[in-house]
Amino acid sequence: MSSWSSEHIFEHPWEDVVRAAFRKYPNPCNPAVKGVDVVDRRVCPKGTIQSHRLLSTEFPLPDVAARIIGTPDRNFISEHSTLNPTHKLFKLESRNLTLGHLVTVHEHLEYYPHPEDRSKTCLRQKSTVRVNVPFLSGYLEKLLIENFEKNAQKGRNGMEWVMNQIKEEDTSSRVKPESSDILTQLEMKFKKEAEDFKQSMGSFLKNTQTNPSPL
Repeated sequence: MSSWSSEHIFEHPWEDVVRAAFRKYPNPCNPAVKGVDVVDRRVCPKGTIQSHRLLSTEFPLPDVAARIIGTPDRNFISEHSTLNPTHKLFKLESRNLTLGHLVTVHEHLEYYPHPEDRSKTCLRQKSTVRVNVPFLSGYLEKLLIENFEKNAQKGRNGMEWVMNQIKEEDTSSRVKPESSDILTQLEMKFKKEAEDFKQSMGSFLKNTQTNPSPL
């Protein structure tokens, strides 16, 4: 097993970074991510937001490793996150679902306010890789770790791009969200998405009953 870790400081408040993290994909800096589906999302009694998302991406293996192992067109990743607005901590854990019997990739990220400057946000990131290919495990793990290092900057650039988009939206709508109210903002957003889905399903069922299928 091999691992890689890094730390980064965003020149933005924690609340803005968290908003961007929820909307990170799609972005032009990470074109490998093709889709994001929310499997489950809930506000827990203790005031945290628990989310489970499924990401569809191009397979992250370098060309050399891909030729050795053989990879599908799509890679599916399971991501679980916990947002704690009281302690200002946002954690994400992800692992690959595709080719899990050959390659296991776990990623852990934490976003928290800079301890000395609350206008900045710290990102702590760690990835572990285990390759189950006889005689080639060490070599392939090294290639994957090098790939993580290259892609880490793409992820940070993607976050910056999303934060700029959010700032433009806030400016155009002349609405500046209160930093201390991020939980309420996200909860309202999720409830609106659920209500829109409920209305769409209601309209669909109504049309189905009005115009039954000839089959």
